[in-house]
Amino acid sequence: MKHKFHTFCILLLLLCISYDAFSQLRCGTMERWNSEVKNNPQLIEKRHSIELEIKQWKKSSSANSFNIPVVFHVIYENESENVSSEQIQSQLDVLNQDFNRTNPDANQTPSEFLNLAADCGINFCLAQRTPNNDTTSGITFTQSDISSFSLYDNRIFHDSLGGKTIWDPSRYLNIYICDLTNALGFASFPGGNVSRDAVVINYSNLGTIDVSPPFNKGRTATHELGHWLNLLHIWGDGNCGNDQVEDTPIQNTENYGCPSHPSPSCSNSGDMFQNYMDYSDDGCMNLFTNGQKDRMHATLNTQRLDLNNSQACSLPFEDVGINQNISPANNQEYCGTEVEIISSLLNFSNSNIYQSEIHFQIDDNETQTLNWNGNLLPNSSVEVNLGTYSLEPGEHTMTIYTSSPNGFRDLNPNNDSLTINFILKDGTDFEFHIQTDNYADENRWEILNSSNEVIAFDNELVSNYLNTFSFCQDMDSCYTLVVYDDYDDGICCDFGNGYIMVNNQVTSGEFSNEAVIDLCTISEIKEDLKNPFSIYPNPSSGILTIESDLNIEDIRVYDLLGKIVLQKSCQARLEKLNLYYLKKGTYLVQISTQNNYIYYKKIILQ
Repeated sequence: MKHKFHTFCILLLLLCISYDAFSQLRCGTMERWNSEVKNNPQLIEKRHSIELEIKQWKKSSSANSFNIPVVFHVIYENESENVSSEQIQSQLDVLNQDFNRTNPDANQTPSEFLNLAADCGINFCLAQRTPNNDTTSGITFTQSDISSFSLYDNRIFHDSLGGKTIWDPSRYLNIYICDLTNALGFASFPGGNVSRDAVVINYSNLGTIDVSPPFNKGRTATHELGHWLNLLHIWGDGNCGNDQVEDTPIQNTENYGCPSHPSPSCSNSGDMFQNYMDYSDDGCMNLFTNGQKDRMHATLNTQRLDLNNSQACSLPFEDVGINQNISPANNQEYCGTEVEIISSLLNFSNSNIYQSEIHFQIDDNETQTLNWNGNLLPNSSVEVNLGTYSLEPGEHTMTIYTSSPNGFRDLNPNNDSLTINFILKDGTDFEFHIQTDNYADENRWEILNSSNEVIAFDNELVSNYLNTFSFCQDMDSCYTLVVYDDYDDGICCDFGNGYIMVNNQVTSGEFSNEAVIDLCTISEIKEDLKNPFSIYPNPSSGILTIESDLNIEDIRVYDLLGKIVLQKSCQARLEKLNLYYLKKGTYLVQISTQNNYIYYKKIILQ
């Protein structure tokens, strides 16, 4: 069991110790970390918080296998530095072997360490899509006028400075290949600057093809990826130090070359120089421990959580669009000054869509954006309510479109958008119903305006059915609904029990050739200009005060179709009404006072 440090700051002091190694460092991660801490001391506190998060990680609620998309950025001045795709593939193969314990030299692990050796369940795949959702080989090649890069050279991470700008590190593991002058490689720990969150490998130590020993088996990348996944050097970067892993033996310092086993130090039974986080030759490395696995898994479930959800290893085919606008529908009229926007989102691709942006613009108004999240299966659609909006009466045009399916560029913008034309009428919407008898072919209906002009009709009713219709009544206008029976026997009662219903008020179906229903009886009531009462405010948002010279005995409020929407008895000259629950529009207030006088007043709710 390893001894513990009392504070994380002691560990960080140990991490910043300088090294006496050979002219080219086996690993430059700690030297680079030391330099970054000098420029940004807040990194120490950030590392402290990450360490606490790692310690609090719970295995039971976390993923235990991972697929990490990798992009290799090759930066070269001459062709000797321009490594081949085959060499890169050989490096990827090594990583997948080492992190899954399928490496051919796993049988070289000493017997006393076998029970500690771990299959880490971490897989690496070449990215199949770019951040812009174009296809890619997972390798970029950039010819630069810079002959080599030093350990502390950040130009490698910028297009404009002779390097390659990093791809989103929350979606990709970025591995840079270049002529690195003073180290075989280095890596960034989690929590550092995202513009440099990457692994950098010297081109002459990449993979297993055309590489000279002793660093010819791709273990430089394995080692640096251990740092990228938050592993420290096995000796804890101090004499008999602490690497924050319980099952790695305490050892005095780094090992070079290929020592004989056992090589004890710090009272252990033998250094684990076979561990990928030591400095031994590639041919002597062959294991991660279970404790190191747990630490890497904790990092992948916390600081690098988004990587496992990245879809960068799958070919780009996200394609989602608006296939139908349910409301408003194209070339339709709507009653009122509000419109509810409901669209149908369709997945045109062969993979699930989990998120998309939906944008719409009405006329010249500002474009609105909604972030949709869900799970939309291939060739499936879902209705999305984008809200209700107030508009002026008249003709309107709406353009609606989608973007960023699953956070990527839509590969087929041709099916993304729709343009909808619709009309809003300033009026009151109402429904009426006609329950027909056995012979609906004898029936038809018309709506006439105050000039006796037919403005709506239907002569295709269904027999023995409650036929439902809607009509937009202009404000302060009168209409007449006429239901006809060509056989002059109505719709009740010899051949069925038909009736007419307007706003829940039923009219008998017993008539001869026509039934006439006045839809505007209230509009015909004349207001008495000598009303002894006043209503204020008018127009109102819903709270009104009625003040009268006479005692008020009864108050009734009617809508424009003659339906009572409020009735109240009282004995006072001052009354308050709460009409918040009513729709916006025009209403008629009937006041009954002492001596049986009745007065009317028109009000507007807005």
